[in-house]
Amino acid sequence: MLLYKGWLETRFRLLFALCWAGFCLLPWVPDYNPNRATVLAAVLSILLAGAGIATQPSFRAPKGLHSSMYFTLSLPVSRFRLLAVRAGLGWLEMTAVIGAWYCGIWILYPAVSRTAAAMFEYAVTVVACASGLYFIAVLLGTFLDEQWRMQCSMVIFPALWWLSNHTPFPASANIFRAMGEGVPLLTHTMPWTAMAFSLELAAILFFAALKVVQMREY
Repeated sequence: MLLYKGWLETRFRLLFALCWAGFCLLPWVPDYNPNRATVLAAVLSILLAGAGIATQPSFRAPKGLHSSMYFTLSLPVSRFRLLAVRAGLGWLEMTAVIGAWYCGIWILYPAVSRTAAAMFEYAVTVVACASGLYFIAVLLGTFLDEQWRMQCSMVIFPALWWLSNHTPFPASANIFRAMGEGVPLLTHTMPWTAMAFSLELAAILFFAALKVVQMREY
């Protein structure tokens, strides 16, 4: 039931994300711009991360609690399960869109994509590194209205990119670089440190989000 409820909330966002990703393939040129993957990851994180355990309307960004929130809280499930299912569904949808994006590149632009194995490594790298960004948006959604969550994400993500590239931050843990100039397609090696850092960050952010939804009075 929770999966179905989450699906009803996100199906049109997922469709929009797929259409947007497909549209972004049209102006693709052989001169590869690796920063497109970073933009894709940021947009999908903002679009699909959800609103904590609150109901998320398809395309509106309302203020305050949705009218079905009390029904959600009355369900015989824990807040951990509510959050895990909703956040997990959005993450799977993000992964599906990223996978579809790279399948499109592999099919339409073989000169850029080289081999299916290379594109698979590229997709895995972007999914892992995008997870850190995704769970930032998940955490924001546990205590901010949908409108504020999206606006704050649009500020935080560029700020993190700037800090990662203009401060003494370890290059090996720079998830933005790992999705851009450091992708396996260009370096022929997997950015394991950045991927591990992003996944650890995602886990920490998820448990922080869980603490918020468990302590918050709705």
